Amino acid sequence: MLHIKLDLTPFEEKISLHRYLKEALGFPFYYGANLDALHDELASEMADTEITLMLPKNPKGKMAEYMPRLRRVFEETAEENYHLTVCVEEA
Repeated sequence: MLHIKLDLTPFEEKISLHRYLKEALGFPFYYGANLDALHDELASEMADTEITLMLPKNPKGKMAEYMPRLRRVFEETAEENYHLTVCVEEA
C-alpha cells in the first residue's frame, strides 16, 4: 500500500494548492486544478493508497471556504473507490 501525507496547512490560495496536489499525487500534466479534476483523478486510482490530509484548524482567507470542500472531495471519493483510504488530521 502506498502512503502519502499531504500537508495543506501553508496554503492560502487555490493555484499553489493544486500545483502541490498535482506533484505530490503524481497527477498527469493535463490535471485541471479544480475539485472536479481532483475527484476524477482520485476516483481513477487503481493502486491501494492511503492519503493523510493535514488540514489547518483555521484556514485563512478564501481557504476557509475551500478547505472543507476539498476535504469532502477526498472523503467522498474514498467512499467510491475502495483502493483509496483518506485520514484527516488538523494542525
